[in-house]
Amino acid sequence: MKRVKVIVLPMLLTGLLAGCSFQDFLGLFKKKGSKLQTAEKIYTERILFDTSDNSGSNASIKLDYAGDKDEVTSVKIGREELTYAFSKKVLTISGESLKKVGAGEKTATVQFKDGKKKSVDIFNATKFIKTAQDFQGIGADKKACEGYYVLANDIDCSSISNFEPIGQYFEETDPTNFYFHGILDGDGFAIKNVNCSYSDSPYGVSDQQYPSNYDVYSGSPKFTNEAHQAGDNTGIFQVIGSSGVVRNVAFDNCKVHGRTIVGVIAGNVMGKVENVLINSNCQAKMDTHFYDDDCNVGAAFGIVAGSGSVKNIISLTSNVNVLGIYEDYGPDYNGKAGNGWDHPADASQEANWWRFAGVSKRLPNSETMLVDNNGKQSNGVYSVVGKCWGQVQDSVGAAFKVTPYGESQFDVAFGHTHTAINKPTSGDSDLGSIENCEVHSINDLKNASTFSSYNFNSSIWNFTDGSFPTLKQNIYRFELAK
Repeated sequence: MKRVKVIVLPMLLTGLLAGCSFQDFLGLFKKKGSKLQTAEKIYTERILFDTSDNSGSNASIKLDYAGDKDEVTSVKIGREELTYAFSKKVLTISGESLKKVGAGEKTATVQFKDGKKKSVDIFNATKFIKTAQDFQGIGADKKACEGYYVLANDIDCSSISNFEPIGQYFEETDPTNFYFHGILDGDGFAIKNVNCSYSDSPYGVSDQQYPSNYDVYSGSPKFTNEAHQAGDNTGIFQVIGSSGVVRNVAFDNCKVHGRTIVGVIAGNVMGKVENVLINSNCQAKMDTHFYDDDCNVGAAFGIVAGSGSVKNIISLTSNVNVLGIYEDYGPDYNGKAGNGWDHPADASQEANWWRFAGVSKRLPNSETMLVDNNGKQSNGVYSVVGKCWGQVQDSVGAAFKVTPYGESQFDVAFGHTHTAINKPTSGDSDLGSIENCEVHSINDLKNASTFSSYNFNSSIWNFTDGSFPTLKQNIYRFELAK
């Protein structure tokens, strides 16, 4: 009998191992993962996992299940079977298993013993952003701009003297362009203390000092990336591409200064932005507008492009403006006859500057004031969205007054859409949609009832009478009880 036992065991193992490797055989037991250690943070709605973490960490999520048998028999993403443990309604998934399926948004299928299934959303981040340098690194190159990121905490960028916009844009057809096509999920945390300025030079002629691009022209630009130096499409993101997503993040004390098309979040958004808060201490500043109907500044965006989709933006800042006078430097102005607001009228004179005033625009060859789709004068300043070619919905901005240079004061609009008559070369149809979006007084923005008519997710936002709205931090997780 002893001899039989010795013979039977190898035969049994041989049968079990037929058609699979020894590692696969061990995996049959490992998949149940009963010895996996529960993660320090347990997620309640979806898992956020850092695939760059090499510490051996796992991810856990609480599963409230009312089935007959609270026993998990498998966890899979597609055909990939994950290593897991399940105890006291907490499912723990091996970090090594999650790394195997790669970065991105995933859905795991949890199979229970009674045959029922449950889906678990998983966001496998390329990297958790923990420092200002981590955040600046998102814009390092095209590959970085295609990553998936989660804020692990508030990001204080005060250590960066001048934040370089994320993404790279020269002009529409330039093959070296690359936009942010990844995902940034703030998880309720904030980007703080950003200074982002293309130019700070107060140079002028005849001892008159005006903000200008002189430092760019003279070879001393504020930005290191040439694509950012002209100040076009300026924001913390230069351009959010058509597949880019920014969500669940606050911006606090962030100041952005560009020449044309400016917003705190992005100069231009072609992708999706949702559940974003811009605090009252933020600023969006643009130098000049009057020569181009598309050059606008909004607290959030300069432009929402045709493919752009924006919802649930709250901007609390009234610090959005176009400077009264701006001086542009460039070699093409030398010897040019003066037909701008102020420039030598004699074409024989050499002057490398051209002075613009931020005035409301007139229709071509007419004294008729140009008006936007709100029926207001167009001077390029808007509360939230500079110009919308795409779709914006259920968003709110702060009310304030706009005083164009040399014109009368009027109430700011939330944003405006493309009106064909204003710029027929950009399309002969009215384009863009702004739905259920308004501006409110500072006092009203502290009333919870103000937001009741907008479709905001109460699991993400806090609305309390007497206080400005806030995003809920750690909206998908809670600390494991000690």
